[in-house]
Order: sequence, then C-alpha cells, then structure tokens
Amino acid sequence: MKKNILVIYFTQTGQARKALDSVLAPFTNNPDYTVHYELIEPAVPFPHPWKYTEFFDAFPENVQAIPCELKPIKADMNLNYDLVFIAYQPWFLSICRPILSFLVSPQAKQLLKGKPVITIINCRNMWLNAQEKMKRRLLDVDAKLVGNITFVDHSANLISLVTVLAHVLKGEKGRYLGIFPKYGVNEKDIANGQEFGKIIVAHTQTNNWESLQKELNAKGALDIRGNLMLMEGRGNALFPLYANYISKRGTAGSKQRRTRVRIFGIVLPTAILILSPVITILSRLAPLLAAGKFKKQIAYYSQNALKK
Repeated sequence: MKKNILVIYFTQTGQARKALDSVLAPFTNNPDYTVHYELIEPAVPFPHPWKYTEFFDAFPENVQAIPCELKPIKADMNLNYDLVFIAYQPWFLSICRPILSFLVSPQAKQLLKGKPVITIINCRNMWLNAQEKMKRRLLDVDAKLVGNITFVDHSANLISLVTVLAHVLKGEKGRYLGIFPKYGVNEKDIANGQEFGKIIVAHTQTNNWESLQKELNAKGALDIRGNLMLMEGRGNALFPLYANYISKRGTAGSKQRRTRVRIFGIVLPTAILILSPVITILSRLAPLLAAGKFKKQIAYYSQNALKK
C-alpha cells in the first residue's frame, strides 16, 4: 500500500519550494509514495517585494504570534498521512505568520495529531528561536517532531543583511550593486537536499525515527553558528518589548504607529551592524571561557526535544 506524504509550506520567492522538491525527490520518484503539497496562502497576501515601512510594520504581529486569515486548506482532512513536512521561514526570530496561522488552526490539529513531522527551514541564517517556537506549536497539536533541516545563506552576517534587504525590499535576485554575492541559499546546498531525502525515505520505510536527526546532522543538515546563537539570544529577549512598543500605538498598517515602525526600521539594522563584530569576538571566546555551557547549547539545538 502506498504511503501518503503531506507537505505544508509557505513561500514568497519560490526558494522554499526548490528546497522541498530536492529533499522530496526520493519520494516523488518512488512509486511507493504519494506526495501531497499544501501551499499555505494568506487571505490577504503579504507583499513581495516589500516597501520598507511595510516590512518592519509586519514585525509586531509576527513576534506576538497573532494569526492572520488564510485561504481554505485543500488537503484531504480524512486521509491518514504517514509523514508530514513543514517548510517555513523565520520572520524576526519567529515562525513566519502564515505558517503560524496554520499551526493554530483546527485543521492543523486534525492533520498533524499523532504524526511524525520534519521541518525544513529556508532563511538568511538565524533560525534557532523560531524552531523553539515550532517545537511548542507541534506539541500543542500532539505532533512529534522527528527531524529538522536548514537551508541558509552562508555569507557573513553583515553581508547577508545587505543582500536580504536588497532582495526583500527591491526584489534583487542577482549580485546587488555588482559587488555583493547573490542573496539566498546556494544552489549546490539545495541540490544536496536529495541526500537528506534518501535518509528520510529509509526511516519512513521502517517508521523508526530515533536516529534520523543524527544521520541528517552527519550530512550537514543543521547550520549552528556561535556568533548567531549569541545574537539571537539578545534579539529574542528584546523583540517582544519592541513589538509591544509599536503595537501600543495601533494595529498593522495604521498611521498612528508609523513613526515607531520607522524608528524600529532604523534601530534594528544599526544594532546588527554595531553588535555583529562584538558578538563574533565573544562567540570565539565562549568555547574557551565557558566550554561546557557552549557545547551543551549546541548539542541542545542539534536535536528536536523541547527544554522543560
């Protein structure tokens, strides 16, 4: 009997779909599996490219995990799926709002309850805190996270900050100003997704997920960088405060909060510019000054259980 694979995903640029197609190639090319794609679509689409103010105006509701209205789900709610993939992008260190909105819906509870789930993250570079929130959401719907794969931009943090803003705000797909590298995940990394897919197929056949993440890690599935781990920790503590500061002046798109949105749009890139070199130095000292703690943090983010 064929096994059914459900793929829940959101994308604005199509890059997440490319990563998915690569990972799922061993499934789609195998007659023993049927792959069902479900694109999550907001009822009111988010813009792309974004205007500068629109981009930062999306920050408060995303950090505060306020769901948006979605177009109806097309997946067969009565089909027993053997494995579920969820592909998403972190927005402001949180789950992107369309996928968050799906995860808190009644449909998610029905589709994901009791199911093994593999997440595929496509992003600039910071994904740790978003994945922690994903772990909690999956527990809320009684799903079991069994694997995680990241596709990230390997450029230095400040360089990728420039290229992602050029891409998000200007739609730049090539080398920005002719000197910066092309934004996004390297095509070779995306092509390597098939290697992850082969490992997952083997575990799907046995329905044994215990060693899956370790095998994926051995193939380079997770990108964990010390400097970004420290920077995410600072951002995760401060972002809820900034989100509350902005939302106190009004709802998304309102003129009343536009000034605060613009201030945040200046403060965030400036803070990254200033803090990146300092945190990079600290991240190189951390393994020497607090080796045990540093190793424990990396080990924790390399697996799928949630801290108690």
